[in-house]
Amino acid sequence: MWVSVADCNQSHIFQLTQLLRQDKELQIILSYGAPYADNRGNCSSQSRIERLLSRIGMPSHLKGYQYLKTALAICLEDMEELDGITKKLYPAVARKHKTTAEKVEHAIRHAIESAWKRGDEKVHKSLFGYCQTEGKRPTNSEFIARMADYLLHDTTSLLS
Repeated sequence: MWVSVADCNQSHIFQLTQLLRQDKELQIILSYGAPYADNRGNCSSQSRIERLLSRIGMPSHLKGYQYLKTALAICLEDMEELDGITKKLYPAVARKHKTTAEKVEHAIRHAIESAWKRGDEKVHKSLFGYCQTEGKRPTNSEFIARMADYLLHDTTSLLS
């Protein structure tokens, strides 16, 4: 059984506890949002990207958030896109969103700055080795490369 924590109140938790006591084989998965899984139970790369960006504190209403989702999806398909971030990746993202590479670069920079200001220092430090109190944030290419590498190689749950 999947349960959204956001939709739970005290009464729901009590009822879940009662269900668990009655049925020892019942498994309950608590989540902060809708389950993102394919028909084999695997998380899609898009949902993993969204969860990671959310975990680092990136506001989802920013254009840079959407551009980063696209950029990371492209990089997961072909990591060589990182070799030419301004010549290959930004133009590819711009084509998909019908904008310019310069606007993509600027919006991504703004989204990273926002995440760096409002996100969790421990998460930033665990991913990048430094945090906002040290007065620096990752560059766009550092950020994209690190996120893509993390998504590509991490098989455990996201920064739990």
